Amino acid sequence: MLRLEIQVTWPNRAEVNSGTAHNDMKGAPMRHRLGIRKMGWAGTCLAFASSILVLAPPTSAMAQDSEPVHQDSYRHFAVFLTGDELRDGGDHRGWGMARLDLDPDRETACYYLTWDSLEGVVTAFHLHAAPRGHDGPHWFDFFNNQHFDGKHEKSWGCVHSPRGKILDVINDPSDYYFAVHTTAHKDGALRGQLF
Repeated sequence: MLRLEIQVTWPNRAEVNSGTAHNDMKGAPMRHRLGIRKMGWAGTCLAFASSILVLAPPTSAMAQDSEPVHQDSYRHFAVFLTGDELRDGGDHRGWGMARLDLDPDRETACYYLTWDSLEGVVTAFHLHAAPRGHDGPHWFDFFNNQHFDGKHEKSWGCVHSPRGKILDVINDPSDYYFAVHTTAHKDGALRGQLF
């Protein structure tokens, strides 16, 4: 059995924007060229997806001709959050990362959220139903009326949701987005569209 471990450390936004981000090894800082920064998260996700395809085990011709195997409906998403996509401005100094794990069989939506450099106090985190460029209603309320430090914090947990709502997200993820709300940006400080 092959075991693969990946450890990811996210530099803060100031390090990325200034072009220097330190790795955890001793030595000189990593230099991010402009081209790498422009490639952004879409390029990173594409590289990650292609590495999964390379590591996937081969299938035999006989397996391809047989009936389809039942696949687990469990699905997860990882999204970078910024204030750039919010129509009312958002928090352009802050950023975050969110992971969403959906399990329709257990009717659970679990999240892991981390953020940095937000103005005010983090009060709420939701998944909204709307495509990119549009605002929509809450689909999952992960937390409301909380008081987390906006400078740097994290939160995680699970909420119960009907199987149909979870399958809607799995079947058409680009119609949903995360929103982090703060006292300084009540309508949304950070947003990240699923894809």
